[in-house]
Amino acid sequence: MKILELCLSPSLGGLELYMFRSAKALSETDSVLSILHPSAELRAVFQKEGLSFLTEKTGFYSLPLLAARRLAKRIDERQIDVIHMHWGKDLALAALSCWFSKSKPRLIYTRQMKMTRSKNDPYHNFLYRQMDRMLAITDRLANEARGFLNPEDAKKVKRLYYGVEAPDAVLSEEKRKKIRQGFGIDDETFLVGLFGRIERGKGQYLLIEALARAHIHAKQHLHIAALIVGHAMEASYLKELKTQVARLGLQDNIFFEGFVEQPQIWMQACDCVVLASHEETFGLVLVEAMLSGIAVIGSDRGGVPEIIEDGKSGLLFKSGESDALYHALVRFAEDRNFRQKTAEAGQDRATRLFDKNTHYLNLRQDLRSN
Repeated sequence: MKILELCLSPSLGGLELYMFRSAKALSETDSVLSILHPSAELRAVFQKEGLSFLTEKTGFYSLPLLAARRLAKRIDERQIDVIHMHWGKDLALAALSCWFSKSKPRLIYTRQMKMTRSKNDPYHNFLYRQMDRMLAITDRLANEARGFLNPEDAKKVKRLYYGVEAPDAVLSEEKRKKIRQGFGIDDETFLVGLFGRIERGKGQYLLIEALARAHIHAKQHLHIAALIVGHAMEASYLKELKTQVARLGLQDNIFFEGFVEQPQIWMQACDCVVLASHEETFGLVLVEAMLSGIAVIGSDRGGVPEIIEDGKSGLLFKSGESDALYHALVRFAEDRNFRQKTAEAGQDRATRLFDKNTHYLNLRQDLRSN
């Protein structure tokens, strides 16, 4: 099978990295042609891994006729069987390329973002008519898409959860202590990890507010600290967070670490991992932590409730409410047995539902099927 992996997004986030992982995984069994935007940050990831790619620029997203004709020519020259696209803005390009192509490849669209308005109009009906299947990464996204598409195109929607890679290694107790000691954190301290881009929507400030309450009301035997890991998208927001920490007197309880290469290793140094985002379409970091055997807490909106069974494979808290997050943290901090049982159930659930190999096996079947 000859596959075209298409993503012209200039950014670098979960959507773009999934395109890269798909190209890499599918190339193990099939012929893959990857096409990126000329200025895409994803280019560096492909180059680092030694994966080849071509570039394309639409010039006009709503009706990219010239780019679609160029892409259709490439499709026919390379005898592409299927286009696998990821970024919503690429739909017009992909659909028109299929329309112009003589070989008429199938079009599979992995939908990773919310659909917020009706697509049942002549323009979108034409585009989605060219699509053979939409693979939504959660049931919630799949149901939203079905509600916004016309009935015929709604039938093409299917849920396919992400496949997430298990950690490369299990952190030894010695290395776990070394990471914690680097921040002055002892074994008796309950360490919370928050991993992700440092931006307001990720809710780092909520975790700080929750720890402020824990600091004020903590019993003598309960010590909670937090490790906030990630690249700061805006220096001003990071400065605001550090000012908040200083104002609340939490300099000895909350630590900031920039981007790290192997976040799952750092997760294993924590007692639990929190996703405090206002709303995530999926919540990849939670699955990574669960596969690492770490207890998780997530906000109750978006795709997170499909990952965490509240009270069984993790804890949910009311999105945007630091008080609710505080109570979830205290529950895990005070009850080690419950936390361990929850972590084990979470690891089992993540292995069953979000296994990387199973995901790509199912994706290949969807790319091949008529």
